[in-house]
Amino acid sequence: MDERRLEELFRDSVRSVPPATFDEQDVIRASRRITARRRMAAAGGTVVAAAVLMGGVGVGTGLFAPSSSNLASTGQSERQQPASADSRTEGPGIMVERSGQCGPDAQIAAAVQAQLPEAAGVAPVAASRCPVGARAVSFVLRDGAAAGSVTVYVSPVGTVPPDQAEPGDGTRQDGTEQSVRKARSGKLVVVLSDPDPGSPAAPYGSRIAAIAGGVADQF
Repeated sequence: MDERRLEELFRDSVRSVPPATFDEQDVIRASRRITARRRMAAAGGTVVAAAVLMGGVGVGTGLFAPSSSNLASTGQSERQQPASADSRTEGPGIMVERSGQCGPDAQIAAAVQAQLPEAAGVAPVAASRCPVGARAVSFVLRDGAAAGSVTVYVSPVGTVPPDQAEPGDGTRQDGTEQSVRKARSGKLVVVLSDPDPGSPAAPYGSRIAAIAGGVADQF
């Protein structure tokens, strides 16, 4: 192949190359965009570093800690809250449930019915004026002409009224028969037979001591 033929081939190949799709201005604009992105990335890193630094300074110096006045007011409000929302005091050393009732406790009910079979066919009900932490049950009963309720408490020592704080038997001025025994657990078992108004006597009043002793042996 001679030189003339080679020269013609080279000229043809140059003419077949497509024209460029960008010019000098396109290159300048692209360069500016890349530079702007790099600056924004650098600025973002600076902001993050500053935030971390401020957080460390705030924690170290107590800048962001709650004020002492807020802490004091919070502590004071907590101290002013009652010890128990479910209990209230009636007289020195006497605590009763705020609802005024507790029970009926199934285990105590079974123990009472074992000592007093006449209560076996009677549905147990809740006891009124229940000491804090006590378990209790009550039965509404009729004993011949006598009518009223027999109530049994198993209560922690120190939460019962003073007249129930020591083991023993007695009759109140309102005609209620009472028997107190110390349970195996150290708690107190209190049995009360309360006559209804107009009742000539308390129902099964003569048997509450045996009931108290039987329940005390089981609790």
